[in-house]
Amino acid sequence: MSVANPQDEAQGSASQSLLVYIVLIFLSLSFNNLTFAGEILYSEVNDLDDHFIVHLEMRIDADYDSVYNTLIDFENINELNDSIKESELLESDGDVHIVRLRSEGCVLFFCENITEVITVTELGRGYIKTIIDPDISDLSYGKALWQIIDEGEETKVVYKSDIVPKFWIPPLIGTYIFKNRLVVEGEKTINGIERIINSEYE
Repeated sequence: MSVANPQDEAQGSASQSLLVYIVLIFLSLSFNNLTFAGEILYSEVNDLDDHFIVHLEMRIDADYDSVYNTLIDFENINELNDSIKESELLESDGDVHIVRLRSEGCVLFFCENITEVITVTELGRGYIKTIIDPDISDLSYGKALWQIIDEGEETKVVYKSDIVPKFWIPPLIGTYIFKNRLVVEGEKTINGIERIINSEYE
């Protein structure tokens, strides 16, 4: 008769928790599951040591200004995603903003509340950089770069990030699950941006 190892159980719970953290940090912009005209162009996630490297490209059926303004509407991010319970702009100085998010997400049967404090810098020419404050967030390290590209009536969004979780995760299984979640959340992202923009014209 085998006896469950408490350390193994703890690691299993930690790995599930981590997946929630990673998805929701990318997720600062994850949204409701509705029909949409946009598309995922490319998605990839790789793990290197403790880092998760994410690359996502998507095309949104909306103009550049509308997409950009939706992405930086920090006080209303919670309206874009039912997993994000609270969004608050803590401080803003020119093109630099500090934002706090409180999210609730589930992977498999494990649910977790996540707090993130993010410094967002508008770099110009469609680039937005985000950096996690690890002392008051649920990631040890997190940087991301958004690129919003004007394509006339449509807009292309490129997202790249480097994330270090606070918990151990099995590299093969974790990466596989995360990659699938990444595509799903990316589709929701397109959905949510288009939904918000379209509602403004109704």
